[in-house]
Amino acid sequence: MFHKRFRFWAMLLCCFGVASIGFCAEQEAVTPEMIAKITEAAPASAQVSPMKPRTLLVFSLCNGFVHNAIAVGAKTLEILGQKTGAFSVVVSDDIAMFEPENIKQFDAICFNNPTGELFLPKDFDALDEAQKQQAQERDARLKKTLLEYIRSGKGIVGIHAATDAFYQWAEFGELMGGYFNGHPWNEDVTVKVDDPLHPVNAAFDGKDFVIADEIYQFKDPYSRDNLRVLLSLNTSLTNMDKGDAIRRNDNDFAVSWVRSYGEGRVFYCSLGHRKEVFWNPQILKHYLDGIQYAFGDLKADSTPSNRATDKNEWRSLFNGKDLTGWQCKPGSWVVVDGVLERRGGGDIWSVGRFGDFVLELEFNVGKGTNSGVFFRTDNIADCVQTGIEMQVLDSYGVENPSKHDCGSIYDCLAPTKNMARPAGEWNKAVIVAKDNKIEIDLNGERIIDMDLNQWTEANKNPDGSGNKFRIAYKDMVRDGHIGFQDHGNPVSYRNIRIRKLK
Repeated sequence: MFHKRFRFWAMLLCCFGVASIGFCAEQEAVTPEMIAKITEAAPASAQVSPMKPRTLLVFSLCNGFVHNAIAVGAKTLEILGQKTGAFSVVVSDDIAMFEPENIKQFDAICFNNPTGELFLPKDFDALDEAQKQQAQERDARLKKTLLEYIRSGKGIVGIHAATDAFYQWAEFGELMGGYFNGHPWNEDVTVKVDDPLHPVNAAFDGKDFVIADEIYQFKDPYSRDNLRVLLSLNTSLTNMDKGDAIRRNDNDFAVSWVRSYGEGRVFYCSLGHRKEVFWNPQILKHYLDGIQYAFGDLKADSTPSNRATDKNEWRSLFNGKDLTGWQCKPGSWVVVDGVLERRGGGDIWSVGRFGDFVLELEFNVGKGTNSGVFFRTDNIADCVQTGIEMQVLDSYGVENPSKHDCGSIYDCLAPTKNMARPAGEWNKAVIVAKDNKIEIDLNGERIIDMDLNQWTEANKNPDGSGNKFRIAYKDMVRDGHIGFQDHGNPVSYRNIRIRKLK
């Protein structure tokens, strides 16, 4: 529901249901067909539940170029909020929304393709001196209010042309992360997922993707010293024959990012010039996650990319506080005193994908427990057939461990010795995956040394015994999700960290 203060706006709903005040006339009308596409593409639920009812101001004033997808973008945000229950929307191009008594009603502000000097009248040069002074005083007041708003802990979301505004206000460029500096591309491009583990990137499953849209390049103050870049142009798979239109010589063409600003949070994505972007399921989820980050509901790291942990250094996969970076059915896994515990209802999976890595973790099984650590799982809906499983089992004391005992590569290779500790005690496992080589240490002893290329036939191990896998291990995809199996028994995991290998 809209905030009570703005309930009268609901009476102004157009036939598509968006609360709207004074939209730019040049926008393309939102049709029922568009609404159907957006509704179908929108996620069914949010990644996290809002901590309280959230209201998003969608500000769409144009004092410069008017993008015809503005109304489509606004409607998309309304549908995202309604369908997931994550937030409600007020759409406006009235700068009075930034007055102190009004702005405080919103949990975040989305700059939806605005352009120009937004807080000055479009006809400023035609005003008399008294009117100009009045307008400039208001401009200064609203700018101060906006900066205080974000510094106090609120959120800002920018869509596409949000970096093509307020050129005379340097603090806005710093806040948003940079200024527009031309768009050499308006075609199919390949976008790189710079930060596969980041919760705001959950939509992309760690994989680069192709999209057709107008792609910006940015000038100062854009810098990875200030921003956590999430997506950028994959220049090796994109047409770079653009002549003088390309104004950067470092091949750094960011597409989306997050940043902290005071106590507040900023999410920006340059995708959103073409209306078709707003019924792309991946992009809608990316925007939803970015909005939830801006609200403060989705916890995520905003350490600038150039100061973030090196890709080849250890990174925590589990923060010991919540399920950030993981996906599972609600309530099936919980965090208790820094430990990830199974409650029942399904497996749990990393949001990101990993190929070559060193994975360290500890696990604790109950009496009779059966579980497993999956890795390189390509399809979590078919995890057994598309990934590798290290068996986690209460098999303490077994003299001759089999392909189904603790530490085995399930149904394929038995551990060389039984290093499992008694139920109730913590075990430490180290899994190394590098191309075709898999090594596992359990409680300080090497128990698995495996060459996937030796598994050349489906349903058959190199020793002639059978296995259940329809695809030979040598032919399996060599990157994927990490997961912990729910097999109906008590199991816990902790101290989960990973180091990527080149």
